[in-house]
Amino acid sequence: MLLTDVFEWLHPSIRFGLFWACQNLRMDELPGSADVAARLRMTALRGFGPDLDSTHGVPWGRDNARITIPWSDCPIPAVLKLALSLIDLEVCGPGEKVAWWVPFVFDGHRFELAHQKFGLRLRLMNDGLEPERVESLLQAVRKKLLASMRIVEKAVNRASGSILDAGDVTVINQHSRLQKAYEYFRNRAINPTRVEDQNTTFGEIGSPEGFFYSFVSGRAVMELNATHDMVAAVIAYISRLEHDLVLALPFVGFDASKDHLADFIGSRWGLKFERVLGPSGEAKTYLNRLGAVVERWRNPYAHGGFEKGHGSTVFVHVPGAGALPIGLNTIRAKPFFSLANASELAIRDVFALFDEVDAWLANTLRHASKWIDSGLAVRFDAEFCATIRSVADKDDRFDAYLSYMEYQQDTIDNMDY
Repeated sequence: MLLTDVFEWLHPSIRFGLFWACQNLRMDELPGSADVAARLRMTALRGFGPDLDSTHGVPWGRDNARITIPWSDCPIPAVLKLALSLIDLEVCGPGEKVAWWVPFVFDGHRFELAHQKFGLRLRLMNDGLEPERVESLLQAVRKKLLASMRIVEKAVNRASGSILDAGDVTVINQHSRLQKAYEYFRNRAINPTRVEDQNTTFGEIGSPEGFFYSFVSGRAVMELNATHDMVAAVIAYISRLEHDLVLALPFVGFDASKDHLADFIGSRWGLKFERVLGPSGEAKTYLNRLGAVVERWRNPYAHGGFEKGHGSTVFVHVPGAGALPIGLNTIRAKPFFSLANASELAIRDVFALFDEVDAWLANTLRHASKWIDSGLAVRFDAEFCATIRSVADKDDRFDAYLSYMEYQQDTIDNMDY
């Protein structure tokens, strides 16, 4: 899968944050970069060369012909920057409202590719060229640039496994988005939309057409809706919790030589909980309580209606008694058997537990929680982990570092260099 494919389904705010995270990755060299550079010079970027007349420190103004390369064509401008740098073209910047720009020459004409706050611009020093020639040159270079982007994307994909194993990765912070999903379903479960009773009659008693009457309890429908929303809220909460546990890993001691991030992300939420918070004490108590909620409410709905052990959803044929559920000794605790709908008290108890766990996490993982709440992405490279360790002993030092990183992110987002 190419980077452009991944970006097709990401929300715009996540795409923007992911781009800045990618721009800030620190690596000595892309594995296999020499081969990639050779291929670029022979194919997509053949004929591209340095602009010896470039002003270097000053990007071009607006008085030159230009086109905008849209996000749909190039969702991560840094990939094009990498492609051009691999063939030894000078990358300039940053500048005011410009993250970077690359001057170059192609077919005897001077070009500049610049990533500005409101778009990726390709400019041509037209020097009196006919409009048709200007458009032709811009479109030809645009096509070549996009072809080079695909070559680099494939190279990054090939190297991504070794890069991931080394811990040179950034995980985008989606806490806020996942929290909003949880709050949405939670609010609906606590305050279900009012449903009135429905009385339906047809015909009259004794009439040739017959008589029909039905009644639907509005309260029963509200209880059913609240149960469905509570189940959705439980699923959303555990999803957010899993995400936060991944983001918290560098704050509790991540070592790429021992920890395999891909395996950790793919592990069950309970194993994530134990790795980050420990397997005993309060952590064990909260894990057990959360596990009970998940087992009772999430798992049956998340696994086709089958709870663990199938105790109340699979019936065995017993001679002399008929079909009986497998888990007779535990059947009273099964939601499908003893309580089709969650009571208002049960719903509030679930959310009270979640609130208790969140408060405990905020205290137990103070620095991780502050970082996650800030919305900043989390790096897993050795440099970042070492920095986090260096400020871990003093809250004021950590707060100062977090404020500095938030300022840096705001500067990058607004290109206020």
